[in-house]
Amino acid sequence: MSTEPISAHVENVPHSAESTSSAPAGNGSESTARPSVQVTNSDHLDVQITEANAKAIMERLLRHMAADPGQGGRRATDLHVNPGRPPDYRVERVIRSVKMRPLSQQDVVLLSNAIMNEQQRARFERNHCIDMSYHLDRTRFRVNIVQSFNGRSISIRRFEEIKDFDDYHLPKHYLNIADNARGFVIMSGSTGSGKTTSIAAMLDYINKNYPKKIATIEDPIEYVYTPKKSIVVQIEIGEDGIPNEEIALRNLVRMDPDAGLAGEMRDRNSLEAALKTAQAGHLIFGTLHCEGVGQAFDRILAYYDTIEQQRILGTLADNLAAIINQRLLPCLKPGIDVVPAYEIFIPNPLTRRYIRERRYQEAIAEMEKPAMKELGCVTYVDSLFDLVYNEWVDYHIALENAGDKAEKLKSRLKGIDLK
Repeated sequence: MSTEPISAHVENVPHSAESTSSAPAGNGSESTARPSVQVTNSDHLDVQITEANAKAIMERLLRHMAADPGQGGRRATDLHVNPGRPPDYRVERVIRSVKMRPLSQQDVVLLSNAIMNEQQRARFERNHCIDMSYHLDRTRFRVNIVQSFNGRSISIRRFEEIKDFDDYHLPKHYLNIADNARGFVIMSGSTGSGKTTSIAAMLDYINKNYPKKIATIEDPIEYVYTPKKSIVVQIEIGEDGIPNEEIALRNLVRMDPDAGLAGEMRDRNSLEAALKTAQAGHLIFGTLHCEGVGQAFDRILAYYDTIEQQRILGTLADNLAAIINQRLLPCLKPGIDVVPAYEIFIPNPLTRRYIRERRYQEAIAEMEKPAMKELGCVTYVDSLFDLVYNEWVDYHIALENAGDKAEKLKSRLKGIDLK
């Protein structure tokens, strides 16, 4: 683990637009002079954190996180603030510590309070955790604050403005799915696999190209869409007056969306709400935390007892448009940190029947057949082969991510296609 210098000291300066954000200071009040963090030639941020300067210090950390290296920043994806150690950035998937003294539990409490408003602090005190969004200049952050065994812990993910679809190096297969008029699309993968970014890119593609209505239910909102050809309505649970996910999802179908985001499928209620919207003839995206298409089916069935599993498989078979599983791999191309490896399952009449009959492993095996590939199905071996062949990903990295298909991938790269 390495350390990252961050040059700053704290002093009182007049309030300016640069220090504004979506949440008030920790004490909920404003004054004519606001503490602000100013860059100096010092390579430490060793200051006494107080209620008066906590917000300025936190925003200095966030600006350093978002700034380009040429401007003294690190373009970090995440910021972690925990007692007993200095703040940590995640840069290119590596944890790098800020060069400053370890924070105390009181320091972390002050820093977390500084970026919450009164309503958010009340939610945190009630639930001992909170997910929220935070704006700073043109940058948006997703913030998680939780009361852990060691004290409060702050985890912050940085989101950029939505870029063009091609800038994310996503496959054209995703655009074919976005062009669908209806159906349920499951985007699956582990934490940090780019699920939210990929869905945002697909929805913004729809936004740019079709006169439709897009509705999203998010907790919190991560990417902000600028309406183009489409109407865009984004609802944040807890912040826009929607008290919980169940109520928000129940109203999704009443919003008459052509396309939408139902968020994470955490339980059967959120899953069935998304499916109900898809049944009404809409294109709905939802996410699952799992690895592989097969695990997506397993995760869904785990929400139901044995008697109800047959019913949900029937509903899923009728309304499923695609299951995408995605992971991010280090990229060999200059200036590109990561690139997605993926598999895509798109059902046909035969595989829909297999799903109804609980033979979904047989449905997945059908992905190897030419007819399924023509439909748009892609296996991880297909994706990894293309990434290695076109010199996007290192050969050994690809083999590590091929799992039990490593020999099949190795053979294909040698020009032998194993069945």
